[in-house]
Amino acid sequence: MRFAIPARFVSALTCLALVAPPPAFASRTIRCESEQYRYRYCRVDTDNRVELARQLSSMRCRQGDNWGYDRRGVWVDRGCAAEFRVGRDGGSNAAAAVAGIAAIAAIAAIASHANKDSDVASWAVGTFRGYDDREGTDVELTILPGGAVNGRAGRHGFEGHLSGDRLTAGNKVFRIERADNGFVGTEERDRYRVHFRRTGSGY
Repeated sequence: MRFAIPARFVSALTCLALVAPPPAFASRTIRCESEQYRYRYCRVDTDNRVELARQLSSMRCRQGDNWGYDRRGVWVDRGCAAEFRVGRDGGSNAAAAVAGIAAIAAIAAIASHANKDSDVASWAVGTFRGYDDREGTDVELTILPGGAVNGRAGRHGFEGHLSGDRLTAGNKVFRIERADNGFVGTEERDRYRVHFRRTGSGY
């Protein structure tokens, strides 16, 4: 469901954005480890900027394969353990920072109201595996709290998104429903089903 933002709010926020640039978030380093080869999500404000600072595990950490991130945190899986640098260096004067924070807070408040149903249910967060009978291949995918999806079908990687019960995975779209320790996805076009079972924990 989408909500229209009143024009008066758009106008006010546009003015705020013009006179008050958002502050730069200082970078910091966090440690995130996949213990016993299980999925783990480390919550932190990333400002959508993350880089691997130092690998701690013997298992090689490869972005998009066994580690990744969204704006809410960093995830690791299948033995990856590392220190990650999140955010970015830089600064601004105090007045600009305060004004920028006020602008962001106003935008966030409206966005939160307009998108209150955008968060993914906790049962759908984690790493899942299934078998696609139609394609004859194993499928593994990871769903992040913000809805971002990445995975692998056979040897091919893919990205996607989960919104409500609609899961986009590469060039396929599924309608999903919770089932036991995972979920069942029904492909929208051909109507075949894939059963996914959890292999990694939620958050």
